[in-house]
Parts: sequence; structure tokens; C-alpha cells
Amino acid sequence: MPAASSSLITGGLRSAAQLIFRSFPFPVEPGLRTFGNPDRNSPVFVTANFDHTVRLVSRVLANYDCYLLIAPTGGVNVWCASAGGHFGTDEVEAAIKLSGIDKLVDHHRLVLPRLAAPGVNVKEVRHRTGWRVVFGPIEIDDLPQWLEQSFPRLVADVVSFPWRRRVEMGVGAGLWPAVILGVPAGLIMGWRAGLAIAGLSYVLSVLFALVYPRMPAQPGLPQGIPLAVMLGAASGALARLADVNLWGVIFWTVTIAAMGVLVAIDFPSWSPTDVCKQQLLCFLYPATLAPAGFLPVVDEPKCIDGCDICVKVCPKGAMSLKDNHKATLFDPQGCLSCYACVQQCPVDAIS
Repeated sequence: MPAASSSLITGGLRSAAQLIFRSFPFPVEPGLRTFGNPDRNSPVFVTANFDHTVRLVSRVLANYDCYLLIAPTGGVNVWCASAGGHFGTDEVEAAIKLSGIDKLVDHHRLVLPRLAAPGVNVKEVRHRTGWRVVFGPIEIDDLPQWLEQSFPRLVADVVSFPWRRRVEMGVGAGLWPAVILGVPAGLIMGWRAGLAIAGLSYVLSVLFALVYPRMPAQPGLPQGIPLAVMLGAASGALARLADVNLWGVIFWTVTIAAMGVLVAIDFPSWSPTDVCKQQLLCFLYPATLAPAGFLPVVDEPKCIDGCDICVKVCPKGAMSLKDNHKATLFDPQGCLSCYACVQQCPVDAIS
């Protein structure tokens, strides 16, 4: 088999595995990567050591003369690592020191992904290392335009979660209900029932990924409970129509209802637009930087007139400047409780 074809197949299998098992770490070796023919003025980018992320970033940076620092984030993607305390000041400092990048460039400026803002304290990075941090766009596909038009300025950018990405996440999110419900179902009702439950979990996860932004209730249990009731009632009715015995009706009703709850409460953890608002996840993952329901409060006397760093760094555009040129949280419902504004305020006026 030609090397190119073998590499293509290997890459495809790796992408498929990372899609299905996305909640597991897929680390690559941290360190320095070089693209093109960089000189002492070439930009230095930083990303997480999640294999899928590194491959996406490398594909874009291959067109530039630059350096890429891969930080030791435990093989977790940028957003989850940042919100979970695995992509912060310590990891950026480690990437700088391990790579020896100081010897390769004359400037001291790092370009970090925007979704690392909740975890990386840029003031502390500069204090410890002498390097200044600037944040690039949220989407890697927007990086070329930002480099050509705005680099190194911080520009406002709002995170999105389009249907294609939701479907990808839905495939990964289906793993947990498939395992949690499929294995017991197989032991209780036989392997065919186990496979059916596992398959239905993936189908429901993808369908839920498509429709959940349009559902009237808030993500998590408010969506999960009515979904469970609806699915449980429908599966019980179908089981009765199929002349299944009473035990079978109970089994399918309870199992499918539980599947609805599991999918609904797990999926927000995959979403960059809802994850930090899901209080159950904050309970399960106490390492997250902000407590459940956190809303930023601005100390106006400390706030710098006209400073809009918090406005631009907010991934949901929930911050703005008032008429007196002071920052304010004008959209509490849109706030992700992600902590980015707190981390990036230059005078610690937000808490």
C-alpha cells in the first residue's frame, strides 16, 4: 500500500476514534514545532496538546513561517482544559521553558487561542516569564484573516456551535449512555437488547444535538426531565403495541427514559456555549474556575474608563461599556460563567 494511502487511512481511523471517544484524553508530546522558515521575528503560537486540536492548528499554520508551542494540558482540548484548570498560567510557563523559544526569537509575544482566556492569567504569565500574551480568534479558520488584518490586536469574537459541530459532538456524547445503559441491558435482556440500546443512544445523542438549542427549557435537567417523560411514554406504548410482556414494557420504558436524561445532562459539557452554565457539571468537575451560577461584578471605581478588554474577550458578547465608559454585564442570561473577564481585567476590577 502506498505511504500516502496508508497515512490517509491511519489519519481517518484516528479521527474516528477521537470522535467517538472524545471525552478521553488524546495527548501528543508537548514541545516546539516549526513551520516554514521562521526567523527571529516570526510569531509564536500556543495550543493544547490534544491531538485533534494540534492537527487542525498545524494544518493552518503550515502556510506560515512560525513557531507552535504545544502546552502540557493533559491531552485535553483548549476549551475543556481552560475551563477545567488544565490550560492555565503554569502550562504556558512550562511550554515556554521546555521549548527554549527564548533563544529563537527576539520578541516576547505569544498568540493563544481565545478560548484559553478563562484559564490563563496574562498578568501572571508576564510577571513569571516576561512574555506578553495576545489572544487570537476563537475559530482556527479565522486565524489567517486575523493575522493579515488585526494581529496583534484583540478583536471581539463570539463563540458559535453550528449544527455540523453539534453532530460531531453528539457522536461522542452518545458514548456514555451507550455504555452505562447498553452493558446492563445486554446482561439483563440479552446482547441484542444491549446493542439496540447502544445504537439508540448514539441516534438520540445526534438528534438531540441538532434540536437542543431550539428547545424552550435551559440545557441540563430542565431539558432532560421532559425529554425522559416523552421518550419513556413513547417506548412503553410501542412495547405494548408489540405485545411485549409487562417486564419488557417496564424495561424499555425505564431504560429509554434514563437515556433521555443522560443525553440531556451530558451534552452541555460538550458545548462551548453552555458548558459553564450547567450546574451539575460544576458539581461533578469542581476544578472548574468559576462556581456554578457565577456572574461577574464590576467595581466601577477601579474599572479603567474606556477599557474594553473584558468586552472583547467575552466569548458570548455579554459584556459592554456603559455611557460612563465603565464595563458592565448587560446580558446575564448570555453569560457563560467562564471567568475570562475576571482573568483578563488588567486592574482586577471584575470579581
